[in-house]
Amino acid sequence: MPMKAKTQRPHTRYSLWATCAAQAALCLPVFAADITFFAYSDCHFGAGEPPKVTTPVVDWINALPGTPFPAEIGGVVEKPRAVIMSGDLIDHGSVAEKYPEEWQNYIAQFGVNGEGKCKFPVFEGMGNHDWNPNLFVYDRIKERNAKRLELGFIQNISENGYHYSWDWDGIHFINLNIFPGNGWHGEADTYSAGSHDPLFSRAFLEEDLRKNVGDTGRPVILIHHFRPIDENWWTFSAADKYHRIIQDYNVIMIMVGHQGGGVNNTWRGINWASSNGELEVFRITPDNVLTAIPRKEDKWERPIQKKIHLDYKSSGLPAVVNNGEWATGVTRESATLNGKIIYDSTPASEVTIYWGETDGGTDPAKWAHAEKLGSRKAGDPFKTAISGLKPWTPYHFRCHVANSNGTAWAAASIPFVTRGILPGKWDTEFVGHEQRPWGGANLQDGVITVRGSGRDIGEPGETIDNFQYAYTAAEGDKVIQAHLLGMEGETRQPMAGVMMRENLEAGSRSVALLQSKQGVRLFSRAQPNGKTSISPYTKFDHPVRLKLERSGHLFTAYAAADGQEWIRIGEPVTVEMGESITAGLAVTAGNRDGSRHQEAMFDQAEIK
Repeated sequence: MPMKAKTQRPHTRYSLWATCAAQAALCLPVFAADITFFAYSDCHFGAGEPPKVTTPVVDWINALPGTPFPAEIGGVVEKPRAVIMSGDLIDHGSVAEKYPEEWQNYIAQFGVNGEGKCKFPVFEGMGNHDWNPNLFVYDRIKERNAKRLELGFIQNISENGYHYSWDWDGIHFINLNIFPGNGWHGEADTYSAGSHDPLFSRAFLEEDLRKNVGDTGRPVILIHHFRPIDENWWTFSAADKYHRIIQDYNVIMIMVGHQGGGVNNTWRGINWASSNGELEVFRITPDNVLTAIPRKEDKWERPIQKKIHLDYKSSGLPAVVNNGEWATGVTRESATLNGKIIYDSTPASEVTIYWGETDGGTDPAKWAHAEKLGSRKAGDPFKTAISGLKPWTPYHFRCHVANSNGTAWAAASIPFVTRGILPGKWDTEFVGHEQRPWGGANLQDGVITVRGSGRDIGEPGETIDNFQYAYTAAEGDKVIQAHLLGMEGETRQPMAGVMMRENLEAGSRSVALLQSKQGVRLFSRAQPNGKTSISPYTKFDHPVRLKLERSGHLFTAYAAADGQEWIRIGEPVTVEMGESITAGLAVTAGNRDGSRHQEAMFDQAEIK
């Protein structure tokens, strides 16, 4: 289907943007945006008959142009530039006998440029239901991306061909597929090799923004499948890495699918909208108002409307500031707080960093402390060292600037947690890929609390560990024992207990006696990066005493209820470790809750 004039109109501007991006300084034409586009996701096409919801939705899409908006919005729905599909295009991406037919069902409805039942161009991305290690759907998207590039719909494609970006009337769009990450280790919800691999979408994002947006302040819309709040599907640490990148830019909306949520949501000060199973209409008008409104069958749902700006200079903002590299160098009593002025309407602004145990938001009176750093100019990072903090305590901070044109705050406050106090030569570290920051350990009133995220310790079929470890060096034959008082946290399969470990590598030789909700088991890995052997469960509730003995290369484990005799757990195991090892206490959040923290409390911990 040939494109009509209105859809083609931005194409000359595409070439202009590409030319400007190649230059050292981006040139910005001054014009207002006039854009309508639709969003829909999670159509879950099956084999055979597609899901019943699918065909009516395409009918609604085709019939929607010309429909009046609600009176408070005004006007009618214009022809969309495209329909943006945020993943879960098919239902069984990993089932070989289904996914080819399911894909055919999808493209019969949604072509690249109106060749399917949908009359309008379609820009899609991957979802978790589309995933297959052979990258079947990813590679079909790659093929369609080549066609989009040929048609002039998009201008930038990642090196691997999967992620892409484009411009409509000065608004920059970036499709990042399943979620903005670089790899599945410590970023995806699962430790199955390659599953939900984002395939370096975050690296593409960072480079694309640097080259095609820069410090202009023009609006950015980001598209991916997982919601920014879905930390059971991609990790909190991965979301932090994403946030650190996009905080430097004027992100006006994150478009997602996967689970619902509508259009009225914010994450760390950024608007997001989920089109899971619902059709949404987005409009940006020449008065620079962004409207997003869901449409269900023949009625409108609650919209969001907000004023946007097409560049910093014409925005009227006094300044734009963020929290830079966040909190760094955090110890028991001190930290360095960072910030950065992105844009300044005057030659310089006065910078203040507010911090305290309570998040004061944008009210200076609600912050316990303020560090005035004097005048700073745009583009230069700033920082301040603070001290006198309490160990093992959560804090927040937020940057603020003021100049003759007004004041501005960073979009969100940033949390950090001071390190805890541990006995003697003990230390704590996250082993593996940390899925949520600010774990650690603390000794108070004779009780050691170990807090950590993590997928598992010795997950069946896998060769790596993922847990918080409070430990000390140990030489030769040793016994470690501790009284596990209990665990706190709302995760599915938490585990905690005592461990001896050859080193701090995720796949090192190790032996551990761990309690979970089902009981106590003995875990052992005899070879580096080898599979973990696990004994059957022995039922014990909290509190429980745990003991692990080493004699040469032979390890024997015992558990006991309070006041009861020791019971051997499993058979003794042989693991050939060197004389110098580590011994300590371990906790993992467990299962697909790796981005949540779990705490385990121990007393009477000793190594002898």
